[in-house]
Amino acid sequence: MIGLLGRQVGYQLKLLVRSPMAAFATLVIPLMVLLAVNLLYSGTRLPSRGGIAFAQFFTPAMVAFAVVNACYMSLVSSTTLARDQGILKRIRSTPLPTWVYLAGRIISSGLVALAGAVVVVATGALVYGFEIVWAGVPSALVTLAVGMFCFCSLGLAVTVLVPSADAALPIAWGTMLPLCFISDIFQPIDQAPEWLRSVASAFPLRAFADDLESALNPVTGSTAIHPAHLGLMALWGAGAAAFALLGFRWEPRRAGRRGGGSRPSGPSAGPVQDLLSARDPRPPDRGPGAGGPSA
Repeated sequence: MIGLLGRQVGYQLKLLVRSPMAAFATLVIPLMVLLAVNLLYSGTRLPSRGGIAFAQFFTPAMVAFAVVNACYMSLVSSTTLARDQGILKRIRSTPLPTWVYLAGRIISSGLVALAGAVVVVATGALVYGFEIVWAGVPSALVTLAVGMFCFCSLGLAVTVLVPSADAALPIAWGTMLPLCFISDIFQPIDQAPEWLRSVASAFPLRAFADDLESALNPVTGSTAIHPAHLGLMALWGAGAAAFALLGFRWEPRRAGRRGGGSRPSGPSAGPVQDLLSARDPRPPDRGPGAGGPSA
């Protein structure tokens, strides 16, 4: 079974390599944001973070952003696309255990996220002088592992609510991008209103970004693991995983062909027609040649 899982992980990685758009969104976008924003804030220091250079704050933030891209946004879009194309339906009808397929997607997303994190850290160190605090690497790796589980679970849970592949990316970006602005991803929120920081602290992205930055902060950071933050991410991940297992859909919501007829136009035409026909009190039209009393 382990060999089967390994082959499934390899297959999912090949799909990513063969999709330039997916690779661009997962790996290149965080790197581009890192280069552009660090260039704008070159020489800036953050007094609220012990006077560290902006790159020392922003590089771990982009690591968190890379993980979110690979484990949440990419997983939402690729899974819903596979469902709309009928791939999930065909997979379910094969001897391949469903947990192997889903685990293959999750593990491959985690490996891509780890590769993105390494690329971001290496670029920050080589280009902007980001200082790697080696003593904080173990706690950063633990945080990465819990964060990957959390955001992969959230990605699978959101696919339950996404109606079609066309809506996947707008929903994924629309749910996560606002959190990025209030969760220490694009800028520190130390001067934000207290209520806004409290709202952000209830979501796992703020805890994830703060733990990464703390582990790699050479001035005020702490190499210790933060159980409260890890517990918050694990709780979100476990709840999302339970929701995904209970409501995961292997087939699209569109109604299939019935009676050899043509597929109804529009995603909701089938259910609407079923509802109207069930409520219509009129008897069916038997045609001019049908039996029955004549007028």
